[in-house]
Amino acid sequence: MVFWKAAGTNALNPKVALFFLAFVPQFIAPQVTHKALAFLALGALFTFNSFWINAGWALVAASSRARLGGALGPRLASATRWLDRAAGGLFIGFGLRLALTESSAT
Repeated sequence: MVFWKAAGTNALNPKVALFFLAFVPQFIAPQVTHKALAFLALGALFTFNSFWINAGWALVAASSRARLGGALGPRLASATRWLDRAAGGLFIGFGLRLALTESSAT
Protein backbone atom coordinates (compact mmCIF):
# COMPACT_ATOMS: atom_id res chain seq x y z
CA MET A 1 0.00 0.00 0.00
CA VAL A 2 2.80 2.40 0.88
CA PHE A 3 4.50 1.59 -2.44
CA TRP A 4 1.43 2.58 -4.46
CA LYS A 5 0.97 5.81 -2.49
CA ALA A 6 4.60 6.74 -3.17
CA ALA A 7 4.28 5.79 -6.84
CA GLY A 8 1.17 7.96 -7.16
CA THR A 9 2.89 10.85 -5.45
CA ASN A 10 5.84 10.63 -7.83
CA ALA A 11 3.63 10.22 -10.90
CA LEU A 12 1.60 13.33 -10.02
CA ASN A 13 4.56 15.42 -8.87
CA PRO A 14 5.19 18.17 -11.44
CA LYS A 15 8.84 18.49 -10.35
CA VAL A 16 9.51 14.97 -11.63
CA ALA A 17 8.05 15.82 -15.04
CA LEU A 18 10.02 19.08 -15.19
CA PHE A 19 13.22 17.25 -14.26
CA PHE A 20 12.75 14.74 -17.06
CA LEU A 21 11.78 17.40 -19.59
CA ALA A 22 14.87 19.47 -18.73
CA PHE A 23 17.45 16.76 -18.11
CA VAL A 24 16.78 13.83 -20.44
CA PRO A 25 16.67 15.58 -23.86
CA GLN A 26 20.34 16.54 -23.66
CA PHE A 27 21.17 12.83 -23.96
CA ILE A 28 19.22 12.40 -27.21
CA ALA A 29 21.33 12.92 -30.30
CA PRO A 30 19.95 15.50 -32.76
CA GLN A 31 20.12 13.06 -35.68
CA VAL A 32 17.83 10.47 -34.00
CA THR A 33 14.70 10.01 -36.12
CA HIS A 34 12.34 8.91 -33.31
CA LYS A 35 13.08 11.36 -30.53
CA ALA A 36 9.95 10.46 -28.54
CA LEU A 37 10.93 6.78 -28.57
CA ALA A 38 14.46 7.66 -27.43
CA PHE A 39 12.98 9.83 -24.66
CA LEU A 40 10.75 6.96 -23.50
CA ALA A 41 13.66 4.49 -23.65
CA LEU A 42 15.84 6.74 -21.49
CA GLY A 43 12.97 7.22 -19.05
CA ALA A 44 12.45 3.45 -18.87
CA LEU A 45 16.18 2.93 -18.30
CA PHE A 46 16.14 5.49 -15.49
CA THR A 47 13.10 3.80 -13.94
CA PHE A 48 14.67 0.35 -14.20
CA ASN A 49 17.92 1.49 -12.58
CA SER A 50 16.26 3.49 -9.83
CA PHE A 51 13.94 0.59 -8.98
CA TRP A 52 16.85 -1.55 -7.83
CA ILE A 53 18.42 1.23 -5.80
CA ASN A 54 15.12 2.08 -4.11
CA ALA A 55 14.30 -1.60 -3.53
CA GLY A 56 17.67 -1.98 -1.80
CA TRP A 57 16.96 0.98 0.47
CA ALA A 58 13.51 -0.43 1.24
CA LEU A 59 15.02 -3.77 2.24
CA VAL A 60 17.58 -2.06 4.47
CA ALA A 61 14.85 0.03 6.10
CA ALA A 62 12.58 -3.00 6.62
CA SER A 63 15.43 -4.99 8.11
CA SER A 64 16.39 -2.13 10.43
CA ARG A 65 12.78 -1.66 11.48
CA ALA A 66 12.42 -5.38 12.22
CA ARG A 67 15.57 -5.36 14.35
CA LEU A 68 14.88 -2.10 16.17
CA GLY A 69 11.07 -2.17 16.20
CA GLY A 70 10.69 -4.21 19.37
CA ALA A 71 13.37 -2.29 21.22
CA LEU A 72 12.17 1.16 20.19
CA GLY A 73 8.43 0.58 19.73
CA PRO A 74 6.85 2.87 22.36
CA ARG A 75 9.73 5.35 22.38
CA LEU A 76 9.71 5.58 18.59
CA ALA A 77 5.97 6.27 18.53
CA SER A 78 6.37 8.94 21.21
CA ALA A 79 9.29 10.56 19.37
CA THR A 80 7.33 10.53 16.11
CA ARG A 81 4.35 12.25 17.74
CA TRP A 82 6.68 14.86 19.29
CA LEU A 83 8.37 15.53 15.94
CA ASP A 84 4.98 15.85 14.20
CA ARG A 85 3.85 18.37 16.79
CA ALA A 86 7.11 20.32 16.56
CA ALA A 87 6.90 20.45 12.76
CA GLY A 88 3.26 21.53 12.95
CA GLY A 89 4.17 24.27 15.40
CA LEU A 90 6.94 25.50 13.12
CA PHE A 91 4.61 25.62 10.11
CA ILE A 92 1.99 27.51 12.10
CA GLY A 93 4.68 29.93 13.29
CA PHE A 94 5.98 30.46 9.77
CA GLY A 95 2.44 30.99 8.51
CA LEU A 96 1.69 33.55 11.21
CA ARG A 97 4.94 35.37 10.55
CA LEU A 98 4.19 35.47 6.84
CA ALA A 99 0.63 36.65 7.45
CA LEU A 100 1.73 39.40 9.82
CA THR A 101 4.61 40.67 7.69
CA GLU A 102 3.94 43.90 5.88
CA SER A 103 4.49 43.83 2.16
CA SER A 104 7.20 46.12 0.82
CA ALA A 105 5.77 45.95 -2.71
CA THR A 106 3.68 48.99 -3.59
